[in-house]
Amino acid sequence: MSKGKLALGVAAGLFAAYMFAAPYITVYQIKSAAENNDATTLSEYIDFPSLRQSYKGQITAMLEKDMAENEEMKNNPFAKAGAALGGRMVEQMVDAYVTPARIVELISSEKPALEPRQSSIQSSGNATSSNRKAFADASLSYESLDKFVINVEYDGVNIEDWILRRQGLFGWKITNIVFLPAYAGVE
Repeated sequence: MSKGKLALGVAAGLFAAYMFAAPYITVYQIKSAAENNDATTLSEYIDFPSLRQSYKGQITAMLEKDMAENEEMKNNPFAKAGAALGGRMVEQMVDAYVTPARIVELISSEKPALEPRQSSIQSSGNATSSNRKAFADASLSYESLDKFVINVEYDGVNIEDWILRRQGLFGWKITNIVFLPAYAGVE
């Protein structure tokens, strides 16, 4: 085998290895930024417009589900007007909430962002006593070539999925945080 082919093979192998490792490296950098309360560095790894849109959709879906299940709201003539006003309030709330500092707080929080609904899930033990360090009980996996998922557990229950999407060839950013059914009220 010629030296040129060997060098090309080694280069291709290193390229493939780095492409595979890139989201894991990004998650490590996100964890480090969160543990150091470095909101500026963390913001480099977040696609804020996509994340805000995701939050708005999830909150709106939860509100619509609650309204559809509530008999009083179904028969209330002001419910639709309230829902429209609620949509505007959700937008303003999410725009104010989804900031680098709040994401640092969310990642390194001792409690999940949303408390579980008692009817949907029972916590095993005292939820406030366990420490949740930045993605301490998380599993990492590819969902596709351009999508990487951090599954976060709390008290042994999968509570949220942090979705990273490829940005360019090697870059990855958080584009969505999916709060799972028992915590988000969506079943």
